[in-house]
Amino acid sequence: MPPKQRGEELKKIVKSVRDGTFEYDGKEPVKTDWAQYDQAQIYEMINYLNNIRDLVDLADKRIKERTPPKKRGPGRPPTDPADITKTLLLQTYLESSNRLAEGFLLLFQEKLGISSSFSYKTIERGYDRDRVNEILDEIVVITNESVEGKEETFSFDGTGFSASNKENYADKRQKQNSKKNHKKSKSATEELADDSFPKSNSTGTKKGFSYAVMGAGVRHKLISGISISPNHSVGETTMFPEAFDQTLNCHPNPDSVLGDGIYGCRWITNLVSENNATPYFLPRSNVTFKSKGALGWYDMLYTLWEDPQEWLENYHMRSISETVNSMVKCRFGAPLRKKLDSRKETETRLKLVGHNIRRVGYLEILGDVVPHWRGCT
Repeated sequence: MPPKQRGEELKKIVKSVRDGTFEYDGKEPVKTDWAQYDQAQIYEMINYLNNIRDLVDLADKRIKERTPPKKRGPGRPPTDPADITKTLLLQTYLESSNRLAEGFLLLFQEKLGISSSFSYKTIERGYDRDRVNEILDEIVVITNESVEGKEETFSFDGTGFSASNKENYADKRQKQNSKKNHKKSKSATEELADDSFPKSNSTGTKKGFSYAVMGAGVRHKLISGISISPNHSVGETTMFPEAFDQTLNCHPNPDSVLGDGIYGCRWITNLVSENNATPYFLPRSNVTFKSKGALGWYDMLYTLWEDPQEWLENYHMRSISETVNSMVKCRFGAPLRKKLDSRKETETRLKLVGHNIRRVGYLEILGDVVPHWRGCT
C-alpha cells in the first residue's frame, strides 16, 4: 500500500477512536470474588496499621544503611523521622487535623511501634522533613518489590488534589477540555500548552490544587512512580519523565507503557522506546508517520494501522491509572489542609503512598502479594 494511503487510513482510525465511532470487538466481563473482597475490607484497617509499622521500619533501615551518618550538633536530638512518618500516614488514613492526630498517636503508639509520643506541632513540622519524603519514596519501591516480575504494563495519568471542597479537579479538567474542543484552529504555541493542568479560580494561600502525574501497574494497581508540582502551567508531559524514571527504578524491564492522548508526542514515545518498552499513546487526528528522529514513533503508528483492535485493546488498559486516581480520591479524598506548597506536596505524596499501603493489604488477602517486609527489622 502506498505510504500516503496508509497515512490517510491511520488518520481515519484515530479520528473514529476520538469521535467514539470506532467499532470494537466484544470482550468478556472480568469475574470478581466478592467473598475475598469482603474479607479484604474487614481486615483493611488492621492490615494498614501493620503495614505502616513494618514498611516504614524497613524503609528507614534501608535509608540509614546507605546514608553516611551525620555528626549531631548541640541541642535536643530531632524526633525520629520514622515515627513522624508513621503518624502522618495514620493521619492521612483517618483524615484528621494535627491536634486529633496527636490523640490518635497516643491511641495507636504501641501498635505502630512508635518509641515516644510528641506534640501536634511536631506533626505539623513533619511535613517539612526531607527524610519523611525519602521514607515515603522508599515505601513505593518496597511495595512494588512485592509484584516484581508479575507487573509488566504501566499506565500514566495526571490528576489534581484540591485544597477546597468548592473546587473539583475532574470538573475543572472537563471544562478545560471542552473549551479546547470548541476551538477550530490553534497556533503552534497553543498546541504546546495543551498539557497544562486546569487552573484554580480560588485565591488565598490555602486554595488551589496540588498536581501530580503518576504511573501504576495495570494488573495490581500499585503506584510505581510519582511527580508532584504546585504549578498548573508545568504540564503533564513535563512531569512525565520523573514518574517514568521512578517506575523504571521499581521495574527496570517494563513491557508496555500506556497513556492518554496528551502523551502522544514524539519525544515521550522516544523516551519510552529507548528503555525497551512498547509505547501505547493515542496520537492526534492529524498524525503522520514521520518519526523526525523519534525512536518507536513509526512502529507505534504502524501497529495501530495494521491491527487497530489489538492495539486499542492494549491502549485502553490506560484507564487503570484513572481507576487508581479514583481509588485514591475515594479513600483519601479530604481537601488538602496545608497552606505552604512544600507541605502540600508532602500531603499529596502521603495520599498516594497511603494508597499503596492500603492496596497491598487487599492484595495479600486476595493471594497476589506476600508481604516480604514483615519481620525484616
